[in-house]
Amino acid sequence: FKNLLGLDVTYYKRNSTDQILPISLASETGFTTLTTNFGVVSNEGVEITARINPISNPNGFSWNIIGTFTHNKNLVVELEDGVDEITFGFGFAGGIIPTHRAGQEYGLLRGSVDVRDDEGNLLIDPANGGLIPALEPAIIGNPNPDFIVGLTNTFSFKGISLTGVFDWRQGGDFYSNTILSLQGRGVLKSTEDREMNRIIPGVYGDPNTLEPIRGENGEKTVNTTSIETNALYFGQTFAINASDEWSVFDGTVYRLREATLAYDFPKSLLDKTPFGAAAISFTGRNLWYSAPNMPESTNFDPEVNQFGNTNQQGIEFSATPTTKRYGVNLRVTF
Repeated sequence: FKNLLGLDVTYYKRNSTDQILPISLASETGFTTLTTNFGVVSNEGVEITARINPISNPNGFSWNIIGTFTHNKNLVVELEDGVDEITFGFGFAGGIIPTHRAGQEYGLLRGSVDVRDDEGNLLIDPANGGLIPALEPAIIGNPNPDFIVGLTNTFSFKGISLTGVFDWRQGGDFYSNTILSLQGRGVLKSTEDREMNRIIPGVYGDPNTLEPIRGENGEKTVNTTSIETNALYFGQTFAINASDEWSVFDGTVYRLREATLAYDFPKSLLDKTPFGAAAISFTGRNLWYSAPNMPESTNFDPEVNQFGNTNQQGIEFSATPTTKRYGVNLRVTF
């Protein structure tokens, strides 16, 4: 298209077998885990790159756009016979731990949850107005993003160029101990009104049977027991001492990843110098982001991860916050 438009599309699908992980064993065997090969993992996705040059003038103003789209699905196709799930890593952040289950995506988050009835209503303990914890953990999050989009714009004019890199990561759940602590310690805007009492939406339940408490006609009783704001975030409710599910959030984030302003010195300025070429650039990284699904006033960046680039994704346990970075680069050739 006369160098105005370019498009690359890649589709891939690969099955991996004999992955190595520790598998839990019954204590009667005398061992707790067995490190062995397991099952089949499928990795399928598409990567699209588009290059657009809306304005191209070598001697004047030019505008170049590069856009990327990535969608990847990592699926645990099957496990070893007799194995329902495999947990890996360690769950020091509460009881949450990465888990493989056959037929589901790779590395799901498993943790403690609260009891609900068959209609999805939370069961409320009539003795204190708090939630009732379930006996067994459940899958509470999927750390794998739905897709990732990147957009790079470069504007140039007579040796001056301005480049901006924008990222959009859609979805991908993560557990955050930092947000849990901020809510539980009462330092967020959502917890500033400490004088009010609250009522958790739900129906009364029996902590022993884990079933709704019903009236004479079999009807459920809507919760009317109020609790203090402090108890709402510090107890068997929604933050500290609560079930893991309440500290899992959607990690969607929009980000200005990088901006660079550069200048290439004209050769006429370098004729009487020992330099063949010279350029200077000013760069800022992680300049702005918006995470729309984070609790109000947390200013939390969901890109942090406790375990780096490993199989354990979607767990944050008081990790160091991300930072803005600025730099100046001077490049010369002889």
